[in-house]
Amino acid sequence: MKGLKRRAFAQLTGSALVALPCMARATGGLDVTATPQAAHQMRVLLASGDFAAPAPLDGWHFAWDGRTYRGSYDLVALPDGRRGLVNVLPLDAYLYGVLSKEVAASWAPDAQRAQAIVSRTYALLKLRPAQPYDVVASVSDQVYGGIESETVEGRAAVDATSGTIVTYGALPAHVAYSSCCGGRTADAGDVWNVPYPYLPSMPDPHCLDTPEFLWDAVFPHDSVAAAFGQPFAAIGALRLVHLDTPSPDDRPRAVVFTGTAASFSTTPKNFRAALGARIVRSTFVRTAELAGDALRVSGTGRGHGVGMCQWGARVMADQGASATDILAFYFPGTSLGTG
Repeated sequence: MKGLKRRAFAQLTGSALVALPCMARATGGLDVTATPQAAHQMRVLLASGDFAAPAPLDGWHFAWDGRTYRGSYDLVALPDGRRGLVNVLPLDAYLYGVLSKEVAASWAPDAQRAQAIVSRTYALLKLRPAQPYDVVASVSDQVYGGIESETVEGRAAVDATSGTIVTYGALPAHVAYSSCCGGRTADAGDVWNVPYPYLPSMPDPHCLDTPEFLWDAVFPHDSVAAAFGQPFAAIGALRLVHLDTPSPDDRPRAVVFTGTAASFSTTPKNFRAALGARIVRSTFVRTAELAGDALRVSGTGRGHGVGMCQWGARVMADQGASATDILAFYFPGTSLGTG
């Protein structure tokens, strides 16, 4: 998932309340006969460009691309001129299809409840009534897979926290989360140039022994040159790579390449994007050095590191922390409210 653009909550509520059928409860059944209720309406972009037509199943479900979805669908015109397929459904029905794609159904209930509250808060701040859709169904926002991605445990977490969001100053907080922060969360201001007092860089001991904590990668010189193009070529023959870490939080501010003719620096965010987020798994790069004709890089964590560390939340829940405890730790100064 990525960061949100904050907007006034008052602008979100009025046009986002619509009468739609009830979503199914956490029993594994589809509640197709329930009476309508008022709910925040989400519009999820499933596809754009050329795609097969969806197949309506009944008044409240449709099939598309081998999956079944709650709600209805719209075919919309996108700003780039292509057409889009949008799934329209209530907020918590959307979260049913998100939760077990973001965290495992086997995780402790309080870790799942914390994720449900954060995902709900994220979604509320993504409502964009003037646009053809609110969120996409991928890691660009939150991974969403329709009914096939739902689990009993995930639905239970959504139901147990229904209506609960993270707030700051009586408004929905600008929340963020990633798989693993690598032992220290990142400051939102450093990552996205927009600081929030409840998204600071702070030590997080909870994820230190988790599967996503350590990573390393080796890149041949040619792949590095291809990734950075002309700015890299202008430095001449590569002689040195080092990390610029001027602040006490240990997270590098730049990766600096020094050659025979000049130097070239890039942010860890751009470094990760250029070389591939699946390989450079986080912006928390710990070492970068030349190894013969290759660049060897190591780091900790997975993702941008801002806000809630999902693996850290799991460890906290396993140690007895409640969802409230987890959210208070990762979003200091916030409260739980309704939205």
